[in-house]
Amino acid sequence: MVDMEKVKALTSILEERSGLDVREAVARSFFYLNSYELTTYRKEIDHLLETFGVEEEPTF
Repeated sequence: MVDMEKVKALTSILEERSGLDVREAVARSFFYLNSYELTTYRKEIDHLLETFGVEEEPTF
């Protein structure tokens, strides 16, 4: 189950750090989150990717 409080926190972090719309930022989340955050918010990242119908962009 996705924690909606974490979704709100993740959305805020991505918008603030990226300066992008959350839809674009979540696709590039590895640019804006550290490894701890990527692990902590994995379910929420996947939830947002599915909700927005976008795929994670490759890291290369």
